[in-house]
Amino acid sequence: MYRLLNCMFVAVFLTALSLGRSAQASVIVRFDPPDITVDLGDVFNINIVADISDLVVAWGLDLTIDDESVVSLVGEPTIVPDWIAAYAPDGDGLAGVAFPNSISGSDILLATVTFSADVIGETDLLLSVTPGDFNEGFGLDPEGFDTVTFELGHVTVIPEPVTLCFLTVVVLVTARRKVR
Repeated sequence: MYRLLNCMFVAVFLTALSLGRSAQASVIVRFDPPDITVDLGDVFNINIVADISDLVVAWGLDLTIDDESVVSLVGEPTIVPDWIAAYAPDGDGLAGVAFPNSISGSDILLATVTFSADVIGETDLLLSVTPGDFNEGFGLDPEGFDTVTFELGHVTVIPEPVTLCFLTVVVLVTARRKVR
Protein backbone atom coordinates (compact mmCIF):
# COMPACT_ATOMS: atom_id res chain seq x y z
CA MET A 1 0.00 0.00 0.00
CA TYR A 2 2.89 2.36 0.86
CA ARG A 3 4.43 1.76 -2.59
CA LEU A 4 1.15 2.55 -4.33
CA LEU A 5 0.79 5.83 -2.41
CA ASN A 6 4.42 6.69 -3.12
CA CYS A 7 3.96 6.03 -6.86
CA MET A 8 0.77 8.12 -6.90
CA PHE A 9 2.58 10.97 -5.13
CA VAL A 10 5.43 10.86 -7.65
CA ALA A 11 2.96 10.80 -10.57
CA VAL A 12 0.99 13.75 -9.18
CA PHE A 13 4.23 15.66 -8.45
CA LEU A 14 5.61 15.10 -11.97
CA THR A 15 2.27 16.07 -13.54
CA ALA A 16 2.13 19.26 -11.46
CA LEU A 17 5.75 20.01 -12.31
CA SER A 18 5.16 19.57 -16.03
CA LEU A 19 1.97 21.66 -15.93
CA GLY A 20 3.78 24.40 -14.03
CA ARG A 21 6.63 24.31 -16.51
CA SER A 22 4.37 24.63 -19.53
CA ALA A 23 2.38 27.43 -17.87
CA GLN A 24 5.61 29.38 -17.29
CA ALA A 25 7.02 28.68 -20.73
CA SER A 26 6.54 31.52 -23.14
CA VAL A 27 7.56 32.80 -26.52
CA ILE A 28 7.71 36.56 -27.05
CA VAL A 29 7.37 37.59 -30.69
CA ARG A 30 8.07 41.11 -31.92
CA PHE A 31 9.04 43.25 -34.87
CA ASP A 32 12.58 44.58 -35.32
CA PRO A 33 12.49 47.53 -35.46
CA PRO A 34 9.27 47.85 -33.41
CA ASP A 35 8.62 51.41 -34.67
CA ILE A 36 9.81 52.68 -38.02
CA THR A 37 9.37 55.90 -39.96
CA VAL A 38 9.75 55.68 -43.74
CA ASP A 39 9.33 57.99 -46.71
CA LEU A 40 6.33 57.72 -49.00
CA GLY A 41 7.13 55.30 -51.81
CA ASP A 42 9.88 53.46 -49.90
CA VAL A 43 10.17 49.69 -49.93
CA PHE A 44 11.48 48.54 -46.56
CA ASN A 45 12.10 45.40 -44.49
CA ILE A 46 11.04 44.51 -40.96
CA ASN A 47 12.28 41.40 -39.17
CA ILE A 48 10.09 39.14 -37.06
CA VAL A 49 12.08 37.92 -34.05
CA ALA A 50 11.29 35.79 -31.01
CA ASP A 51 12.61 34.98 -27.58
CA ILE A 52 12.03 31.23 -27.25
CA SER A 53 12.52 29.69 -23.80
CA ASP A 54 11.92 26.00 -24.67
CA LEU A 55 13.02 23.94 -27.65
CA VAL A 56 10.74 24.63 -30.61
CA VAL A 57 10.47 22.44 -33.72
CA ALA A 58 8.11 24.59 -35.80
CA TRP A 59 6.20 27.86 -35.87
CA GLY A 60 3.41 29.54 -37.81
CA LEU A 61 1.98 33.06 -37.55
CA ASP A 62 -0.64 35.41 -38.94
CA LEU A 63 0.34 38.98 -39.89
CA THR A 64 -2.26 41.75 -39.96
CA ILE A 65 -1.73 45.31 -41.22
CA ASP A 66 -4.18 47.49 -39.30
CA ASP A 67 -4.56 50.08 -42.10
CA GLU A 68 -3.77 48.39 -45.41
CA SER A 69 -3.97 51.70 -47.29
CA VAL A 70 -0.80 52.97 -45.56
CA VAL A 71 1.53 50.01 -46.23
CA SER A 72 1.22 46.79 -48.20
CA LEU A 73 3.17 43.55 -48.35
CA VAL A 74 5.66 43.11 -51.19
CA GLY A 75 6.14 39.47 -52.14
CA GLU A 76 6.46 36.53 -49.78
CA PRO A 77 8.23 36.71 -46.42
CA THR A 78 11.81 35.48 -46.35
CA ILE A 79 12.20 32.59 -43.92
CA VAL A 80 15.76 32.72 -42.57
CA PRO A 81 18.30 29.86 -42.86
CA ASP A 82 17.81 28.56 -39.28
CA TRP A 83 14.32 27.49 -40.39
CA ILE A 84 12.96 25.66 -43.40
CA ALA A 85 9.99 27.45 -44.96
CA ALA A 86 6.84 25.42 -44.35
CA TYR A 87 3.48 25.36 -46.07
CA ALA A 88 1.11 27.92 -44.53
CA PRO A 89 -2.48 27.04 -45.53
CA ASP A 90 -3.66 30.62 -44.96
CA GLY A 91 -1.32 31.74 -47.74
CA ASP A 92 0.78 34.30 -45.84
CA GLY A 93 3.98 32.22 -45.95
CA LEU A 94 4.79 32.78 -42.28
CA ALA A 95 5.71 29.28 -41.15
CA GLY A 96 8.96 27.48 -40.49
CA VAL A 97 10.32 24.13 -39.35
CA ALA A 98 13.59 23.54 -37.49
CA PHE A 99 15.51 20.63 -38.96
CA PRO A 100 17.44 18.64 -37.87
CA ASN A 101 17.68 20.41 -34.47
CA SER A 102 15.14 22.23 -32.32
CA ILE A 103 15.76 25.92 -31.61
CA SER A 104 15.57 28.13 -28.51
CA GLY A 105 17.20 31.36 -27.39
CA SER A 106 16.88 35.15 -27.44
CA ASP A 107 16.46 37.32 -30.52
CA ILE A 108 15.83 34.33 -32.81
CA LEU A 109 15.16 35.64 -36.32
CA LEU A 110 12.08 33.95 -37.80
CA ALA A 111 11.44 35.88 -41.01
CA THR A 112 11.93 39.15 -42.86
CA VAL A 113 8.87 40.85 -44.33
CA THR A 114 9.03 43.48 -47.08
CA PHE A 115 6.53 46.36 -47.20
CA SER A 116 5.77 49.26 -49.52
CA ALA A 117 4.88 52.70 -48.10
CA ASP A 118 1.77 53.56 -50.12
CA VAL A 119 0.21 56.66 -48.52
CA ILE A 120 1.12 59.16 -45.80
CA GLY A 121 -0.16 57.99 -42.42
CA GLU A 122 0.37 55.50 -39.61
CA THR A 123 -0.54 51.88 -39.06
CA ASP A 124 0.02 49.11 -36.55
CA LEU A 125 1.39 45.69 -37.47
CA LEU A 126 -0.01 42.76 -35.51
CA LEU A 127 1.12 39.16 -35.21
CA SER A 128 -1.18 36.43 -33.93
CA VAL A 129 -2.15 32.78 -34.10
CA THR A 130 -5.61 31.44 -34.83
CA PRO A 131 -6.86 29.34 -31.89
CA GLY A 132 -7.36 25.72 -32.94
CA ASP A 133 -5.23 26.08 -36.09
CA PHE A 134 -2.49 23.49 -35.62
CA ASN A 135 -0.44 25.11 -38.41
CA GLU A 136 0.08 28.17 -36.21
CA GLY A 137 1.81 28.71 -32.89
CA PHE A 138 5.14 27.41 -31.60
CA GLY A 139 5.39 23.62 -31.58
CA LEU A 140 7.47 22.31 -28.70
CA ASP A 141 9.98 19.48 -28.83
CA PRO A 142 8.80 16.74 -28.28
CA GLU A 143 5.11 17.78 -28.28
CA GLY A 144 2.59 20.49 -27.47
CA PHE A 145 2.47 24.21 -28.10
CA ASP A 146 4.17 26.98 -26.15
CA THR A 147 2.31 30.05 -24.90
CA VAL A 148 2.95 33.17 -26.97
CA THR A 149 3.00 36.89 -26.26
CA PHE A 150 2.94 39.28 -29.22
CA GLU A 151 4.25 42.84 -29.31
CA LEU A 152 2.86 45.43 -31.74
CA GLY A 153 4.81 47.00 -34.54
CA HIS A 154 4.16 50.52 -35.82
CA VAL A 155 4.90 52.17 -39.17
CA THR A 156 4.73 55.91 -39.88
CA VAL A 157 4.86 57.01 -43.52
CA ILE A 158 5.94 60.62 -44.09
CA PRO A 159 6.27 62.67 -47.28
CA GLU A 160 9.58 62.21 -49.04
CA PRO A 161 11.97 65.13 -48.34
CA VAL A 162 11.68 66.68 -51.82
CA THR A 163 7.88 66.74 -51.59
CA LEU A 164 8.04 68.15 -48.07
CA CYS A 165 10.39 70.96 -49.23
CA PHE A 166 8.11 71.73 -52.18
CA LEU A 167 5.03 71.92 -49.93
CA THR A 168 6.89 74.20 -47.50
CA VAL A 169 7.83 76.60 -50.34
CA VAL A 170 4.23 76.65 -51.63
CA VAL A 171 2.90 77.44 -48.15
CA LEU A 172 5.48 80.23 -47.64
CA VAL A 173 4.74 81.79 -51.05
CA THR A 174 0.99 81.62 -50.44
CA ALA A 175 1.35 83.14 -46.97
CA ARG A 176 3.57 85.95 -48.33
CA ARG A 177 1.01 86.82 -51.03
CA LYS A 178 -1.77 87.03 -48.44
CA VAL A 179 0.30 89.42 -46.28
CA ARG A 180 0.75 91.91 -49.14
